[in-house]
Amino acid sequence: MYPSKPKIVKDPYTKLFALARNFAILSSTEQIIGWDQETYMPSGAITIRSLQLEQLASLVHKQKTSPAFAKALGKLIDLSTGEILANNLSSRQISAVKEWRRDYLKMVKLPASFVRTFSKVTSTAIHTWARAKTENNFRAFAPHLEKIVTLSRKKAEILGYHDHPYDALLDLYEPEMTSGYLTPLFARLKTSLAQLLKEISTRPQIRQDFLHQHFPKDKQIEFSHLVLRAMGFDEKTSRLDLSNHPFCSGVHPTDTRMTTRIDINYPMSNILSAIHEGGHGLYNMQRNPEEFGSPLGEPISLSIDESQSRWWETRIGRTLSFWRHFFPLMQKSFPEQLQSVTLEDFHRAINIVEPTFIRTESDEVTYSLHIIVRFEIEKALIDGTLKVKEVPDAWNAKMQEYLGITPKTFAEGCLQDIHWSMGGIGYFPTYTLGNLYAAQFFQAFEREYANWEERVSKGELGFIRDWLRMNIHQYGKEFSAAETVMRISGTPLSEKPFVDYLRNKYTRLYQLA
Repeated sequence: MYPSKPKIVKDPYTKLFALARNFAILSSTEQIIGWDQETYMPSGAITIRSLQLEQLASLVHKQKTSPAFAKALGKLIDLSTGEILANNLSSRQISAVKEWRRDYLKMVKLPASFVRTFSKVTSTAIHTWARAKTENNFRAFAPHLEKIVTLSRKKAEILGYHDHPYDALLDLYEPEMTSGYLTPLFARLKTSLAQLLKEISTRPQIRQDFLHQHFPKDKQIEFSHLVLRAMGFDEKTSRLDLSNHPFCSGVHPTDTRMTTRIDINYPMSNILSAIHEGGHGLYNMQRNPEEFGSPLGEPISLSIDESQSRWWETRIGRTLSFWRHFFPLMQKSFPEQLQSVTLEDFHRAINIVEPTFIRTESDEVTYSLHIIVRFEIEKALIDGTLKVKEVPDAWNAKMQEYLGITPKTFAEGCLQDIHWSMGGIGYFPTYTLGNLYAAQFFQAFEREYANWEERVSKGELGFIRDWLRMNIHQYGKEFSAAETVMRISGTPLSEKPFVDYLRNKYTRLYQLA
């Protein structure tokens, strides 16, 4: 007789990790077909795509809430109290187990039927939103938004909250963050930004006419690829495509899908979008592939993820140092348009401060005012003090109050963003939080690399990428957002470093008193 094979017994943590990796693979498949829907899917396929996404969302939810996963998790941590039961876990593994429990307790509250319904409604809504935006037709999108708001309220009630139903939704994107914390933080920020904007508005406007002429689409895409390669991307493990709304899908560290948007009459829309999404992409690419499926292989939160994209777009991509290297290359790509433009004039032009309707094309000073508009509207929709039909008027009123401009169309107003159609209510605040975190991280980076501008002006970007990997990317969710900012900067989250950065930068650019 042949000897029987020895029975392989997995330790509880390894078994749990294996289960989690299985549904991470399913989730990554869900991301791929979501990416395809926004890039290459023929418009007539939306019905079957909605069913595909509904099925996948249901399967992922079923696996994440399965008795097998609960049993494996329960051997490591008490699901009721959060007490760690296993005595052989490392500190990193303990962090992962706590995150698995946190996600499990949220997921198990949501009925599978609700998850399927939410996925189907949002998949259809995304398609309708894209058409409604093109046709400037809020009425066409409103019924879908009604469904999403109703489902989001129901989700908040299912998940539970202490003070405001919006907190339950915000917590899905920014763990432990509350509207009670954000409201005064954003109020202080709004006051500072409004004052700076008022001072800038008294100064002569910067010339930028040379950026508003014909820049061929193919040349723009080619230049974006050039920049992304310099940031560290390899075409074997990443893609850059076109979509209605730029985004990045971090499918796996070996598969990063980024998109950009081309305006043939303004190249910076594409270039800065590519750099921005590249920041997200590097966070995906530099996480440990061995931890795929574990919280240790995931971004800390959406605001920390956003801090990486804003870091690259604003703190690097809008600097004079960056363009000392890249502007001559851009002039070679667009000699007729830029050959007679000086580096200094170009740098000033891409940092112009001027209230604009479109959030993704707004400047650093007004950007967060766009976010605060959305935050306040979302809160009101969820607590019922604002009706969906009132959204356009509320949007326009806040834009006039905070930025001094009123949208003339729905497309440049409340229909400009994809997030509500995706069901992402609670998502928008992470954009401004990303700016705040980036400012505090950058202060620590500058202390370590006092000569960073000199190195960047030579085209060196690898040392920045490495600093971010060593300080943020490699840890996954081992530390919370609050712990991460304390660990790196030594101080809790504050709007002050961001406000100070903006004031210093724009005092120089606009020669403020």
